[in-house]
Amino acid sequence: MKLEEMLAAIDAAKRKRDIRHEMTPANSAILKEKSEGTFEAVMTGHGNEKFLIPDNGTIHFLYRGQNGEHAPCVPTLYRGNPSEVDVFLERMRLVVFGRLLDSHPVVHHFFRRHDFYVDVEGLAQHYGLKTAVLDLTSSLDVALFFATCIYDKDNDSYSYYDDGKEHEAVLYLFNPIFDNEPSPNSRFDRFMSGSIKPIGLQPFERPGVQQGYALHIEKGKSTKSWMYRFSFTCEDSKHYYDMFKKGELLWVKDVIIGKAKDIAAQDRFSFRVFGQTFDLYKPNGFSRTKMIKALRARGVKFDAHEPDVLFTEEEQKEIIEKWNAETGAKMAKLIRRKPWFEHDPMEGKDHEQITGIRNHHDYRNLGRIGLEQTMILILNPDAPESAEWKNYLDTPRPQNGPNKAFEMMIPASMENMFGKEFLSEEDWRIGYDAR
Repeated sequence: MKLEEMLAAIDAAKRKRDIRHEMTPANSAILKEKSEGTFEAVMTGHGNEKFLIPDNGTIHFLYRGQNGEHAPCVPTLYRGNPSEVDVFLERMRLVVFGRLLDSHPVVHHFFRRHDFYVDVEGLAQHYGLKTAVLDLTSSLDVALFFATCIYDKDNDSYSYYDDGKEHEAVLYLFNPIFDNEPSPNSRFDRFMSGSIKPIGLQPFERPGVQQGYALHIEKGKSTKSWMYRFSFTCEDSKHYYDMFKKGELLWVKDVIIGKAKDIAAQDRFSFRVFGQTFDLYKPNGFSRTKMIKALRARGVKFDAHEPDVLFTEEEQKEIIEKWNAETGAKMAKLIRRKPWFEHDPMEGKDHEQITGIRNHHDYRNLGRIGLEQTMILILNPDAPESAEWKNYLDTPRPQNGPNKAFEMMIPASMENMFGKEFLSEEDWRIGYDAR
């Protein structure tokens, strides 16, 4: 299949799923003008916690583009059949990375202050650590950049094919309500609470500009999705390379890159990092003493006084100054919310009168988005045309007991179509004593 044929098939599948009529010329222009590059604050269902989800309208599919097929398709943490000790070592590096994030003033004094979700593992994956996460995106163009352009690991940069030949790549399509399973998750109230979770806007730019989502995969498991194998030309490759300015719009170089690189190679740890990792991940078949002995045999060193990798006071000062001067205001303008309310059945000759308004909410929640995804599935359960179903390990959906979701009564409701800014300068500005 050629690239243009694949694009036509995906476009046709999206049009069948277009229950909001967002793909009409007029509505798509309005959606692009009002929502492009913005993020919606969505309640996760855990207290006041909120995901900052890319707001490009209805989530038709999530995508993953690769230069070639890997069977099975697994995260970096589990490639090459690692031992329990190998996995634990990478988990310690992840814990160190999380402690690094804790020292970033924007994490503490903006994201956590407003209960915006900080995805430690999703960020670690974007910045080169080995994790149990595969990157997905809600942007087809972003996925096609990664499928048609070449990554140079030595220079941490991208290039395009320039040999005059046709090349082949793969594109995975995930229906988010399937949640990386061979059948849909009809519990829409649990939407994006399983294997697939939003990353979205984060304290660092890469996940946001890549419109990122995270697919969490356990050891011994793989992706379950549709897949297109397609051919493309050097001109196609250069098109996506230029679209994202040599990849620099997506592969953003920022203050965390050097520190993440150091952590990815770290082989000396404090006992507090070891203890925190053991409590979080509890390796099978290992006591604390046995794991320390196994790690030491691998050349890992432990020191009670080993310092954390942190942002220094000078770096924190620079981060705060830049945030207050420009970054904070820009980020606040990107964050929106969509108020909604329930109401009684509409009255009037053409059912245009809203009555009995109640239960006003400032934010949507994942359940509302999951309900929309359920309606799309009911109206159009078909697979994208010519796509292959890939369940590499042929595993079924886990059984989680009886499903009562469709016995629920769903009241009539209305919501803002477009997100509204809501953060004031007082909300985003960080005081200089925050360090």
